[in-house]
Amino acid sequence: MSMRLKEITDVIVRCYQAKSNLLMLGKPGIGKTDTINAFVEKMRERIPHFQLWPFYGPTMSPMDIQACMPDVASHTLSVYSNASLPNAYKTPDAVGVVFIGEMLNTDQNTLKLLQKYVNGEDMNGVLRKPEGVIVVADSNRLEDKAGVLQQFRALLNRFLQIDVYTEAEDNAEYASKHEWHPLVQAFFRENPHLIDNYEDVFGGDRNRKGADDQAEEGKRGIWACMRGWNRVSELEYASTTLGSVLSLDEVLGSVGKAPAIKYNTFKQMVGRLATIEEVLAHPDKVAVPEKIDELYALCMLVSLKCKDEHLEAIHTFAKRVQHDMQVFMLRTMMLRKNLKLVGTEVYRKWILDPQINKLITAR
Repeated sequence: MSMRLKEITDVIVRCYQAKSNLLMLGKPGIGKTDTINAFVEKMRERIPHFQLWPFYGPTMSPMDIQACMPDVASHTLSVYSNASLPNAYKTPDAVGVVFIGEMLNTDQNTLKLLQKYVNGEDMNGVLRKPEGVIVVADSNRLEDKAGVLQQFRALLNRFLQIDVYTEAEDNAEYASKHEWHPLVQAFFRENPHLIDNYEDVFGGDRNRKGADDQAEEGKRGIWACMRGWNRVSELEYASTTLGSVLSLDEVLGSVGKAPAIKYNTFKQMVGRLATIEEVLAHPDKVAVPEKIDELYALCMLVSLKCKDEHLEAIHTFAKRVQHDMQVFMLRTMMLRKNLKLVGTEVYRKWILDPQINKLITAR
């Protein structure tokens, strides 16, 4: 019942086709909510008017779904429904997804009312979920303090439930596709075990070195995860724009002490390498690092920072490093959305190299 998060988009597509609701369970900060947005974008390629109605469960009350108010003139109660919810009585042809974030931490009374909507039942003759709409919810796992209560088994039974998780390579690929700061991406490749240290902070060996620091940080909601590293990436971009230097404390406050110190050490190492400007100006002469970790970092940063007009210079530089490193550079550049490498003369020359072609095709 566990599935990699990168595979869940196709599951949601099938759930929508089958008109089945879905509940995703997983540890915090791994990108569950972003996955819903990716699904909606994918569906809009086929159905342009496909919609997303997002709600955050823990902040909802029953009156956010439906409420009764006295009608003084008629001495009766009038029923009012949330206009943000797709309603079969108002928009019967609506198609899309109602997304309930952190559903299992929602107020009990709100869940009781939400259950009728999820079920597609009539609610006082004025509110009902349209046939073309499904409910997708996410929540943290039981061990992450999600409040699953016994009386809501009937509600939970209305959902296909899947535990989701991510691998380090999935996170690195996500960072690449979304153009995270090159330093963060390069750090991911060098230190995959520090992308997400949730298990170490909340369930690891309490006797290991640094455990007390991590435990204290965990109480404050600080651990290394994609959410925290995204913040570091945005702060790095902001620092570049402002011409300032990102402090260690800012990284520490985003991902915790141990990953922050490792990241800062990595930045210092990168700072000793040739700059991309030096590589582009003298691709045939610039110093090539002898240490493999330094060479890896430089090739990574060059591949992430170069532009279309730099491809010839990048190829000249790349011919000076071993073939497996060239393949790594090629693959890194091919993942970038805004770099037009495939189909260029440089790409053709590169790919026709027998050694490169052999490595790429694994022959």
